[in-house]
Amino acid sequence: MIDYQHQQHPHQPYAPQPPYAQPHPYAQPDPYAQPHAYPHPYAQPHPQPYPQSPVVPEPISDERRMLSATIDGAITLFAGFGLAHQLADDKTVGIYWAYVAACFFGVSFVHHVLGAVIFRTTVGKFLLVTRVVREADAGRPHFWQAVGRWLLGLTWLPLQPLWSLFGAEGELYEDACGLRNVRSKDLR
Repeated sequence: MIDYQHQQHPHQPYAPQPPYAQPHPYAQPDPYAQPHAYPHPYAQPHPQPYPQSPVVPEPISDERRMLSATIDGAITLFAGFGLAHQLADDKTVGIYWAYVAACFFGVSFVHHVLGAVIFRTTVGKFLLVTRVVREADAGRPHFWQAVGRWLLGLTWLPLQPLWSLFGAEGELYEDACGLRNVRSKDLR
């Protein structure tokens, strides 16, 4: 058998190929085209930058914090006495004061701990347009952080007169439990 094509072009190992087709002048690029035939299935397309840490607003002023604490203390005091008066109406004096203490600590816990965890604020802080946030990332306070702050507040406030007798300032405990009071408009 005689190969006529091989005889006509003896130096070409393959038959002549048609020229490459020119792309359409208005063709759109393939949106699913990949630079490599088989890229790594789990590789990210571009190196991802490190996540930036969230911006935590500046704490509120001492005056604003003390005013909100005064409002919250007055609410707790009056609500505790009012609730104790309703519960221990015709009781003896000792039982009445036990009710007062229990109601005071109960109202204080609900107001300061649950209010901070659920609403990120208390009534006094709400009236002064402030919120309680985590110092690390400006997020919602965790339950145990709020409990620690509440317990620290219960011990810090009665010790203030003693600190003043020794000449110490009695530094405020604003960031002791990883929580911070900030203005609401700074969180937007």
